[in-house]
Amino acid sequence: MEQTCEICHNAFTLTKREIDLYREFEHEPVAQCFFCQQKHRMSLRNSRNLYSRTCDLTGENIVTIYAPEKPFKVYKREEWFGDKWDATEYGRDFDFTRPFFQQYKELQLEVPRCALLNVNPENSEYCNMCVDNKNCYLVFGGDYNEDAMYCTMNIRNRDVVDIDYSNTNESSYWLFNAHDCYGTQFAFDSSNCNDCAFMSNCTGCTDCILCTNLKNKTHCIRNQQLSKEQYQEEKKKLLNGTHSQQQKNVTEHMEQRRAAIVRDQHVLACEDCSGDYLTHSKGCVNCYFTWDSEDQTNVILSDHANNCFNCSYTGNGTEHCYNQVATIGGKECRFSYFTIDSYHAEYCETINNCKYIFGCIGLRHKEYCIFNKQYSKEQYQELREKIISHMKETGEWGKLFPKELSCFAYNESTAHEYMPLSKKQAIQEGFSWKDDIDQPVEAEKFIPAAKLPDAIDDIPEDILNWAIQCEQTNKPFKIQKQELAFYRTHRIPIPHLHPNERFRSRMALMNPCVLFDRTCEKCKKPIQTTYSPDRSETVYCEECYLKEVY
Repeated sequence: MEQTCEICHNAFTLTKREIDLYREFEHEPVAQCFFCQQKHRMSLRNSRNLYSRTCDLTGENIVTIYAPEKPFKVYKREEWFGDKWDATEYGRDFDFTRPFFQQYKELQLEVPRCALLNVNPENSEYCNMCVDNKNCYLVFGGDYNEDAMYCTMNIRNRDVVDIDYSNTNESSYWLFNAHDCYGTQFAFDSSNCNDCAFMSNCTGCTDCILCTNLKNKTHCIRNQQLSKEQYQEEKKKLLNGTHSQQQKNVTEHMEQRRAAIVRDQHVLACEDCSGDYLTHSKGCVNCYFTWDSEDQTNVILSDHANNCFNCSYTGNGTEHCYNQVATIGGKECRFSYFTIDSYHAEYCETINNCKYIFGCIGLRHKEYCIFNKQYSKEQYQELREKIISHMKETGEWGKLFPKELSCFAYNESTAHEYMPLSKKQAIQEGFSWKDDIDQPVEAEKFIPAAKLPDAIDDIPEDILNWAIQCEQTNKPFKIQKQELAFYRTHRIPIPHLHPNERFRSRMALMNPCVLFDRTCEKCKKPIQTTYSPDRSETVYCEECYLKEVY
């Protein structure tokens, strides 16, 4: 079925699978393309922009995702999860003379919000959108990690720094879409590599440097086989712990990537899947960054989830959800944001271990609540149906929270990471914008990155008291004690870029979540790929790629 997106006005096709899923979830098809739907959902989520403000319960200075000028009540994480308050204290009756979303906005301003959405951390206070991390610092959207720093959307890693969208790695640095690697640095779209550096599209390699498209190789540099002795001699030169040599390697490897043969999609051990960055999944259609999941449709980022449709960030144990954002262990949930281990939550925010709730915020271990007010099962069911009928009359039912109900400006949100907009573009599309995101840094000394000693061995210990000025933006950042120990152990030079700039440079390597129609450049078979037609890489279908490369 051909449709025109009501937001971007571009044509898109509604497939039979999508029509059947809308029917299964008992909602009418939305006249919005995949791209615009994801942009709207992700605008509700801020994972990595942190601010200093006062806890509204204790008066302490805290770190939070809510800027100090935001009109919300914000509690320190430990207090929010504590027993000093109960979100049902803010319960209220539904007013059938007014729109649902108007009343919901009023509830948003009253119910205290958790400073950082950080569940069960152990010595990992400065993480957000995370579950069960230990000894982690500035990890965003990553779960079950230990000794990780400056990471985004990383699962089950240990002793890592600067890795994104990468799982089950250890003692590794600067990875993107890399899995099951050990002692590896600067690896992209690779898996099961040990003690490698500057690698792309490689699998099962050990002791290789500056290589692309290798499988089960050892002692290779620039895709050339060397003896062990030759390799060790060259390795000393290429990985000598200096920033200058590291940047030469980066430049060379980026040239290698641009000239490489690539497979049409980044897919590992999947069946009946389409999209990109898919691993160990089955029956996932138009999905991106999907790991160990089944029967997902139109989803960006999914880990161990099943049967979800039109969602973003569905995590461990999530099943049969629709139009959800940031869900872990959610079942039968719809139109909600940050839902943990809950069942049948609709139009809710920041919900933990609840079931049968509607239009609620901040509830924990509750059931049969509407607008944070407790009801009996029978009362809940009757009132829910009446509110749905009312929302159908007002045109609200089946729609996600309006953009103005987001607690974050567009450039604070995850949407800006995937689909960056200028301030003018964001405002034109109905989003808000924040001009002063950056936070000040206090330090004894400020030093331009270019004036740092070149070699990690020459870095003084008191650098922990300095602020380094990013060589791209002059934005200051500090090196942490745990971080410096990692660099010394693995002979990695001190970075010259702010953590946010490092993240953006890795995100720039990510293909867009858009499938382009192309032909395989070898057999000329039609393919769909996230490599746009103007890219420099040579794109092959799976069959030709495996014949040519492996």
